[in-house]
Parts: sequence; C-alpha cells; structure tokens
Amino acid sequence: MEERAQGALEYLLIIGAAIIVVAVAVYAVMSVASGSNTYMDDANAAIARDLKDLNSLIEN
Repeated sequence: MEERAQGALEYLLIIGAAIIVVAVAVYAVMSVASGSNTYMDDANAAIARDLKDLNSLIEN
C-alpha cells in the first residue's frame, strides 16, 4: 500500500513540475511577443511618418 501511495505522490509531483515549466515557457513567449508588438508599433509609426513626408514633397 505504501509503495502505491509513494508512486502516486511522485506522479503528482512530476505533473506539478511539468505544469510549472509550461507556465514559465508561456510567460516567456508572451513577454517576448508583447515586446515585438511595441517594436512593430514604433516601426509602423515611422513608416507612416515617412509616407506623410513623401506625400508632402509630392504635393509641393
């Protein structure tokens, strides 16, 4: 009986450790993705500014 309880406890600990590893990996991916969104917003703003400058040059 004791061996089965020990096996069940080890199984639960392994599952818990796997969940923690997955949670850390998801957090890391989400933080990298949010950083790239900021970079893309900055890039889009720069492109829009450049296009506005080009349009003003063409109109003049």
